[in-house]
Parts: sequence; structure tokens; C-alpha cells
Amino acid sequence: MLHRIFILFLVLFSFPGFLPGINIENGDRKDGFEFSVNRRSVSIPAKISNNLVVIPMRINDSPPLNFILDTGVNTTILTEPMIAYMFDFMPEDLVYVLGLGGEGIIEAGMSRNLTFNIRGITGENMNLVVIPEGILSFSELFGFPVHGIIGNDLFSRFPVRINYRTNTVRVFRESTYRIRRNSEIIPLEIENNKPYVHVHVTGDTPEKSDSLKLLLDMGATNPVFLSHSYTHLTEERIPSFLGKGISGELVGEMGRLEKITLGDFTLKRPLVAYPQKEFMAASNLMFEWEGILGAGILSRFHMIIDYNKERVILRKNRNFNKDFRGNLSGIEIIAQGIRFNEYKVNHVRKNSVAYEQDIRPGDKIINIDRMDISRMDIDEIVGIFNQSPGTVVSMNILRDNEILRKRIQLREDI
Repeated sequence: MLHRIFILFLVLFSFPGFLPGINIENGDRKDGFEFSVNRRSVSIPAKISNNLVVIPMRINDSPPLNFILDTGVNTTILTEPMIAYMFDFMPEDLVYVLGLGGEGIIEAGMSRNLTFNIRGITGENMNLVVIPEGILSFSELFGFPVHGIIGNDLFSRFPVRINYRTNTVRVFRESTYRIRRNSEIIPLEIENNKPYVHVHVTGDTPEKSDSLKLLLDMGATNPVFLSHSYTHLTEERIPSFLGKGISGELVGEMGRLEKITLGDFTLKRPLVAYPQKEFMAASNLMFEWEGILGAGILSRFHMIIDYNKERVILRKNRNFNKDFRGNLSGIEIIAQGIRFNEYKVNHVRKNSVAYEQDIRPGDKIINIDRMDISRMDIDEIVGIFNQSPGTVVSMNILRDNEILRKRIQLREDI
């Protein structure tokens, strides 16, 4: 993968009256999401990029904004604070947010008593964490405007079905959905408004195995994240850039498990990421962290997440048996410009093929294989850099006003 996102945050403190992730009734006033149409379910069009699901939502009188759908967050957050000022819902209070990454705890604002509108669903008296300018831009990672993250506010109210093949999200009023043949019901443990599942992992030898409780996290692009205490599972690991989140960049090591078993489903040779210890130290004070089951695995299923019945229903989709591929080039890119059609190298993995060819962070990609990349979206470019090992990719890059020609032969280093 060429652009990784890792979203996990906790609201540590706010002024009295804010309970993160909790919807209440106050007299005749209902807080939280309710259906605004007389239907048993509503279908929401989604954009899916790098296995992450993005849905449209309005806040008060705003136009549709794009929010990442993420089971790993409690309170809805806005990462583009200018939106709050443009549409007059400026933060009223101060909160402290803990995320994974190099920056640790950050200060953010809290806006209250907002109205959220998703197709056929309305949330009244909602809270919104507003992240300061310059902390995180999801838009440059997706290549289109992305304004924030929504999670528990929606999942705690309704069952949600995600179809990664048709780019649709269906929200059910109640647990009246149909369970298809060949589906499996996996128990969820809901702790602090977050869903956990039990899995069995096998490392690079059969003797290296363990049963773990992992956070089911739609906001983590990699297949599996494990605490650094489980590095014994995979002897072969390489230093890697693991993603970018609320508290900065996340680095660590990447390896490969022999298999992971979830219920009766077994996925072979998934990639596993181990964040560095120091990046986890602050968060470990807040909760016990064994690991995360991320979107790199979840996207291989048709999935219904039902917090009320404490279960997730999984059925294989056509992605199930695809190989888990690492970053074959070693390049991480971001999209820039007004139309997000200018591409810059953001990270280069040490000892990767890109590193060996002296491709550097800050290089601007002009074209790839003589194709005009200004007409491509970021996922198309990711696809070119993630073809099969052995494929030769040529590109022109701009560095210090000089155009350089580079050729790399894609290679699987894990």
C-alpha cells in the first residue's frame, strides 16, 4: 500500500457535561441518531479508498461533507476546522485527544448541540471534536476532500452493513436484516464503546501461535496490528512507515503471519504491523492493547456490524483469497493541488527498491510509464506501484527544479 491511515483516538478530558460516545434522552429531547424516513433501512452511497469507507454527512446547514466510517473512534471528529468557522459551529470547549503516533496528546475543540444528517438518518444534539489546523489532512491521503471521522455515534444506534464490492453502506433501524447463506456470526465484546473480536494467529512456525483479542477497526488500513510484545511471532521483519493518524506518523516494523483465524475463516499469510514501543506508551496507560484487526482483512468480507446484539456477521467476498501484498516499491505518496491531482513522495522505506534508486521524500512525480498522472486518482497510482513483483515501473520526478528519470523493479521485501 502507498498511503496508510491509522485512526485510533481517545478523548481524555473535557469540561463537565460531555460524555464521549454516549447518546441520551433528556426529557422530551432525544439526542443521537434517529431514522428520519419511514423505512426499515436506508442505503448510503460510499467511496472506498485503500479499504477505508467514506460516507457523506451534513452538519447543520453545511453541504455534504465526507467522513470516514470507523469503528475505532467514539466521538465524531472534524479534521478540517475551517468548516466549523464557515458554517458557524465553532468549538465551545477544550478537550485533550490521545492518539497513536509521535505527537502523543493534542489539544482540540468541542462543538455541541449540532445536527448531523446522513441520507434518511438525523442526529440531534450531537457533539463534534474539532482538530486544530495542520494536525492531519485526510484529503491528501485519499486524493479527494475528506473532512473527518464518524464511528460510535452511528454504530451504537443501528446495525450497519458494509459492502466493499458495491461501495454501499446500509443502515438498519433494528436487527431485522437477513443473514445470507455461508455467513458466520462472530461474537463481539463491546468495551468502552469499541468492538473486539477473538482471533487465533500463527507466526512463521506452527509453534508460534496465540489467541488474541483484537479491536475490530475499520479505520486501520493494514490487515493486522499487534503490540510490540508479539514480535516473537515473526522473525523476519522490516522497518516500516505504518501510517498517519491524529497524533502524527506511526512507525515500526512489518512482518507476515502464517495465518489468522477468525471464527471458521482462515486467511493465509497476512501482513502484520508492530508499532514501536514508544509510540504506544501513552495509549498503554489508558487501555490494554493487544492489537487491531484492520480493514486489510475486513474488506475481504461482506459485513454486518451489530453492537446491540454484540455480533459481527461475515461472509466472504471476491477479495477473500487475494494475496496480501506489501509495499512493493517502498514509496508512500500524497495528493496535492486544488484538484488533488499532483503527487508527491511523502515517505521512502529504507532498503526498498525506491530507496536503492535514490527516490526521496519531497520528490514530485511528473509521470509514470509515460502516462499523464494528472488524469489519474491516487488509487490508480497505488495500483501501478502495487503490481506483481518483478514489474518494472519508470517515472519522471521533479527535484530542485531538475527532472530525473527513475526505473524501479517492484519487489516483495516481506
